[in-house]
Amino acid sequence: MISREFALIVTVLTLGFGGTMTLANSAQEPSSSVLLSQTKVLAQERENRPNRPNRPRGRNRGDQLQQALNLSDEQMQKLNEIQQNYRPQIQELAKQIQATYQEFNQMMQGNASEDEVRSKHKELAGLRQKMEDIRFESMLEMRTILTEEQRQKFAQFMQQRRQRRDGNRPNRGGRP
Repeated sequence: MISREFALIVTVLTLGFGGTMTLANSAQEPSSSVLLSQTKVLAQERENRPNRPNRPRGRNRGDQLQQALNLSDEQMQKLNEIQQNYRPQIQELAKQIQATYQEFNQMMQGNASEDEVRSKHKELAGLRQKMEDIRFESMLEMRTILTEEQRQKFAQFMQQRRQRRDGNRPNRGGRP
């Protein structure tokens, strides 16, 4: 089984250095809601991309990460190519997961039989596993681009982000 930190690294790298880091926030949510929230975040980002008047100017996260890890332009290009190769699969699966989750949720609220609900749950779990498998494969490819030192720096970078995020988060009633 993939550790949460390992899965988070895959997610961040797969979605691109310039993409959302909001997914890092979902690493502490229960696994049943993580992928749905990821899908919603991606959809909201796409809607909000053209107009960001309140967004501060300056370097984006990709630039920050490139500098923090001392990535060469060639490394960045290779990482972006890997990300682009996996993006269509991930986006399609995210749509399937969201649709299946909505069906599952409606079944739970409605009068579906236990067998129907179990079947939908099994379908949803299979889609989630497929997503994790794709992320894992992309991470393995990206891992070959980074040096051991860069991998260690990346882990530290993510740890610092988690600490800052958790410091700004209200108490969630003991929820991890």
